[in-house]
Amino acid sequence: MAVRSIVLANQKGGVGKTTTAIHLAHGLCLAGHRVVLFDLDPQGNATVAVQGMSATQDPDVEMEGLIHIAPGLWLLPSAGDSSTLARNASIDVVRLKELVSRLDGRADWLVVDCPPRMDEWGWAGVQIAEHVVVPVQAEFFAMHGLSQMLASLEAASAEFPGRAKLRGVLPTMVDAREAVALEILNDLRANLSDRLLKTVIVRDANLVEAASFGKTVFQHCPDSKSALCYAELVKELIDG
Repeated sequence: MAVRSIVLANQKGGVGKTTTAIHLAHGLCLAGHRVVLFDLDPQGNATVAVQGMSATQDPDVEMEGLIHIAPGLWLLPSAGDSSTLARNASIDVVRLKELVSRLDGRADWLVVDCPPRMDEWGWAGVQIAEHVVVPVQAEFFAMHGLSQMLASLEAASAEFPGRAKLRGVLPTMVDAREAVALEILNDLRANLSDRLLKTVIVRDANLVEAASFGKTVFQHCPDSKSALCYAELVKELIDG
Protein backbone atom coordinates (compact mmCIF):
# COMPACT_ATOMS: atom_id res chain seq x y z
CA MET A 1 0.00 0.00 0.00
CA ALA A 2 1.32 3.46 -0.93
CA VAL A 3 2.37 5.68 1.93
CA ARG A 4 0.12 8.68 2.60
CA SER A 5 2.11 11.90 2.79
CA ILE A 6 1.57 15.37 4.19
CA VAL A 7 3.97 18.31 4.20
CA LEU A 8 3.71 21.22 6.64
CA ALA A 9 4.62 24.40 4.78
CA ASN A 10 4.33 28.15 5.15
CA GLN A 11 6.55 30.96 3.92
CA LYS A 12 6.05 32.77 7.24
CA GLY A 13 7.90 31.63 10.33
CA GLY A 14 6.56 31.36 13.86
CA VAL A 15 3.19 29.88 12.87
CA GLY A 16 3.53 26.51 14.63
CA LYS A 17 4.65 24.60 11.54
CA THR A 18 7.30 22.43 13.21
CA THR A 19 5.18 21.95 16.33
CA THR A 20 2.36 20.73 14.12
CA ALA A 21 4.66 18.44 12.13
CA ILE A 22 6.01 16.60 15.17
CA HIS A 23 2.59 16.32 16.84
CA LEU A 24 0.93 15.10 13.67
CA ALA A 25 3.66 12.48 13.21
CA HIS A 26 3.53 11.29 16.81
CA GLY A 27 -0.27 11.45 16.91
CA LEU A 28 -0.56 9.25 13.81
CA CYS A 29 1.93 6.87 15.41
CA LEU A 30 -0.14 6.69 18.62
CA ALA A 31 -3.19 5.97 16.45
CA GLY A 32 -1.49 2.76 15.35
CA HIS A 33 0.23 3.83 12.14
CA ARG A 34 3.85 3.45 11.09
CA VAL A 35 5.07 7.00 10.54
CA VAL A 36 8.19 8.63 9.12
CA LEU A 37 9.02 12.27 9.87
CA PHE A 38 11.32 14.14 7.47
CA ASP A 39 13.02 17.25 8.84
CA LEU A 40 13.87 19.24 5.72
CA ASP A 41 14.53 22.49 7.57
CA PRO A 42 18.30 23.12 7.71
CA GLN A 43 17.74 24.73 11.12
CA GLY A 44 16.75 21.29 12.41
CA ASN A 45 14.01 22.43 14.78
CA ALA A 46 11.95 19.26 14.36
CA THR A 47 15.05 17.14 14.99
CA VAL A 48 15.75 19.04 18.21
CA ALA A 49 12.09 18.95 19.25
CA VAL A 50 12.03 15.13 19.39
CA GLN A 51 15.49 14.60 20.90
CA GLY A 52 13.94 13.57 24.22
CA MET A 53 12.03 10.73 22.58
CA SER A 54 13.55 7.27 22.46
CA ALA A 55 12.43 3.90 21.14
CA THR A 56 11.92 1.29 23.85
CA GLN A 57 12.24 -1.68 21.53
CA ASP A 58 13.73 -2.72 18.22
CA PRO A 59 11.60 -1.73 15.25
CA ASP A 60 9.60 -4.46 13.57
CA VAL A 61 10.34 -2.80 10.23
CA GLU A 62 13.85 -1.71 9.27
CA MET A 63 14.12 1.79 7.77
CA GLU A 64 17.59 2.37 6.32
CA GLY A 65 18.93 5.88 6.77
CA LEU A 66 16.30 6.76 9.38
CA ILE A 67 16.45 7.02 13.17
CA HIS A 68 13.93 4.99 15.18
CA ILE A 69 12.73 7.46 17.84
CA ALA A 70 9.61 5.74 19.17
CA PRO A 71 7.66 2.53 18.51
CA GLY A 72 6.23 3.03 15.04
CA LEU A 73 7.98 6.38 14.47
CA TRP A 74 11.15 7.11 12.47
CA LEU A 75 13.02 10.36 11.77
CA LEU A 76 15.08 11.63 8.86
CA PRO A 77 17.10 14.25 10.78
CA SER A 78 17.88 17.67 9.40
CA ALA A 79 20.97 18.07 7.25
CA GLY A 80 22.04 20.77 9.68
CA ASP A 81 21.59 18.56 12.74
CA SER A 82 25.16 17.44 13.44
CA SER A 83 27.21 20.32 12.09
CA THR A 84 26.97 23.77 10.59
CA LEU A 85 25.46 23.47 7.13
CA ALA A 86 27.80 24.60 4.37
CA ARG A 87 26.84 27.90 2.76
CA ASN A 88 26.49 26.26 -0.65
CA ALA A 89 24.78 23.09 0.63
CA SER A 90 21.95 21.78 -1.50
CA ILE A 91 19.39 19.02 -1.16
CA ASP A 92 19.56 15.86 -3.23
CA VAL A 93 15.95 15.61 -4.43
CA VAL A 94 16.59 12.43 -6.43
CA ARG A 95 17.92 10.65 -3.34
CA LEU A 96 15.01 12.01 -1.32
CA LYS A 97 12.49 10.63 -3.81
CA GLU A 98 14.24 7.26 -3.78
CA LEU A 99 13.96 7.18 0.00
CA VAL A 100 10.26 8.03 -0.22
CA SER A 101 9.68 5.26 -2.77
CA ARG A 102 11.23 2.73 -0.38
CA LEU A 103 8.65 3.62 2.25
CA ASP A 104 5.79 2.02 0.29
CA GLY A 105 4.61 -1.07 2.13
CA ARG A 106 6.83 -0.27 5.12
CA ALA A 107 5.31 2.97 6.41
CA ASP A 108 1.72 4.21 6.46
CA TRP A 109 2.38 7.94 6.68
CA LEU A 110 5.11 10.40 5.76
CA VAL A 111 5.07 13.79 7.51
CA VAL A 112 7.45 16.45 6.17
CA ASP A 113 8.54 19.63 7.94
CA CYS A 114 9.79 22.37 5.61
CA PRO A 115 11.69 25.60 6.30
CA PRO A 116 9.68 28.84 6.64
CA ARG A 117 10.33 29.81 3.02
CA MET A 118 9.87 28.32 -0.43
CA ASP A 119 13.55 27.84 -1.19
CA GLU A 120 15.23 24.72 -2.58
CA TRP A 121 14.45 22.80 0.61
CA GLY A 122 10.84 23.98 0.71
CA TRP A 123 10.24 23.02 -2.92
CA ALA A 124 11.77 19.62 -2.27
CA GLY A 125 9.23 19.07 0.48
CA VAL A 126 6.15 20.00 -1.51
CA GLN A 127 7.13 17.88 -4.51
CA ILE A 128 7.52 14.66 -2.51
CA ALA A 129 4.27 14.94 -0.55
CA GLU A 130 0.76 14.23 -1.74
CA HIS A 131 -0.92 16.87 0.41
CA VAL A 132 0.03 20.15 2.07
CA VAL A 133 -1.22 21.57 5.35
CA VAL A 134 -0.54 25.28 5.84
CA PRO A 135 -0.48 26.37 9.51
CA VAL A 136 -1.54 30.00 10.00
CA GLN A 137 -1.28 31.86 13.28
CA ALA A 138 -4.42 33.70 14.38
CA GLU A 139 -2.89 37.16 14.34
CA PHE A 140 -3.21 40.41 12.42
CA PHE A 141 -0.87 39.30 9.64
CA ALA A 142 -2.53 35.88 9.25
CA MET A 143 -3.74 36.54 5.73
CA HIS A 144 -0.56 38.40 4.75
CA GLY A 145 1.39 36.15 2.44
CA LEU A 146 -1.17 33.34 2.61
CA SER A 147 -2.46 34.05 -0.89
CA GLN A 148 1.12 33.94 -2.17
CA MET A 149 1.65 30.60 -0.41
CA LEU A 150 -1.52 29.16 -1.92
CA ALA A 151 -0.45 30.39 -5.36
CA SER A 152 2.91 28.66 -4.88
CA LEU A 153 1.12 25.43 -4.05
CA GLU A 154 -1.02 25.70 -7.17
CA ALA A 155 2.14 26.10 -9.23
CA ALA A 156 3.78 23.14 -7.49
CA SER A 157 0.72 20.95 -7.95
CA ALA A 158 0.68 21.76 -11.67
CA GLU A 159 4.40 21.09 -12.04
CA PHE A 160 4.35 17.86 -10.01
CA PRO A 161 1.11 15.98 -10.82
CA GLY A 162 -0.32 14.17 -7.84
CA ARG A 163 1.82 16.16 -5.39
CA ALA A 164 1.40 19.34 -3.32
CA LYS A 165 -2.40 19.35 -3.24
CA LEU A 166 -3.77 21.63 -0.53
CA ARG A 167 -5.30 19.53 2.25
CA GLY A 168 -6.20 22.59 4.27
CA VAL A 169 -5.17 25.69 6.18
CA LEU A 170 -4.78 25.11 9.93
CA PRO A 171 -5.42 27.94 12.43
CA THR A 172 -2.82 27.82 15.21
CA MET A 173 -2.08 29.62 18.49
CA VAL A 174 -5.71 30.66 18.87
CA ASP A 175 -6.52 32.31 22.20
CA ALA A 176 -10.31 32.33 22.64
CA ARG A 177 -9.96 35.02 25.31
CA GLU A 178 -8.76 37.51 22.71
CA ALA A 179 -11.52 39.06 20.62
CA VAL A 180 -9.10 39.78 17.78
CA ALA A 181 -8.15 36.10 17.53
CA LEU A 182 -11.79 35.09 17.15
CA GLU A 183 -12.32 37.87 14.62
CA ILE A 184 -9.36 36.62 12.55
CA LEU A 185 -10.62 33.05 12.80
CA ASN A 186 -13.99 34.18 11.42
CA ASP A 187 -12.21 36.06 8.61
CA LEU A 188 -10.28 32.91 7.72
CA ARG A 189 -13.51 30.92 7.59
CA ALA A 190 -15.18 33.54 5.41
CA ASN A 191 -12.26 33.80 2.99
CA LEU A 192 -11.16 30.17 2.81
CA SER A 193 -14.44 28.28 3.22
CA ASP A 194 -13.81 24.53 2.95
CA ARG A 195 -10.08 25.10 2.46
CA LEU A 196 -9.90 25.82 6.21
CA LEU A 197 -9.56 22.70 8.34
CA LYS A 198 -12.15 22.16 11.04
CA THR A 199 -9.50 21.65 13.70
CA VAL A 200 -8.24 24.71 15.58
CA ILE A 201 -5.02 24.60 17.59
CA VAL A 202 -5.27 26.70 20.75
CA ARG A 203 -2.45 28.63 22.38
CA ASP A 204 -1.06 26.47 25.18
CA ALA A 205 2.07 26.95 27.30
CA ASN A 206 2.30 23.17 27.62
CA LEU A 207 3.57 23.03 24.03
CA VAL A 208 6.59 25.17 24.95
CA GLU A 209 7.21 23.16 28.11
CA ALA A 210 7.01 19.84 26.27
CA ALA A 211 9.44 21.10 23.62
CA SER A 212 11.97 21.99 26.31
CA PHE A 213 12.04 18.29 27.22
CA GLY A 214 12.33 17.22 23.59
CA LYS A 215 8.94 15.52 23.69
CA THR A 216 5.41 16.04 22.44
CA VAL A 217 2.46 17.02 24.62
CA PHE A 218 1.10 13.51 24.03
CA GLN A 219 3.94 12.32 26.25
CA HIS A 220 4.50 15.29 28.51
CA CYS A 221 0.94 16.37 29.29
CA PRO A 222 -1.59 14.14 27.49
CA ASP A 223 -4.55 15.79 29.24
CA SER A 224 -3.66 19.29 27.97
CA LYS A 225 -5.80 21.38 25.64
CA SER A 226 -3.17 21.23 22.93
CA ALA A 227 -2.97 17.43 23.10
CA LEU A 228 -6.72 17.29 22.51
CA CYS A 229 -6.44 19.72 19.58
CA TYR A 230 -3.71 17.73 17.89
CA ALA A 231 -5.61 14.51 18.47
CA GLU A 232 -8.54 16.12 16.64
CA LEU A 233 -6.21 17.10 13.78
CA VAL A 234 -4.95 13.52 13.49
CA LYS A 235 -8.52 12.23 13.31
CA GLU A 236 -9.53 14.82 10.72
CA LEU A 237 -6.61 13.98 8.44
CA ILE A 238 -7.05 10.22 8.81
CA ASP A 239 -10.76 10.44 8.04
CA GLY A 240 -10.15 12.80 5.14
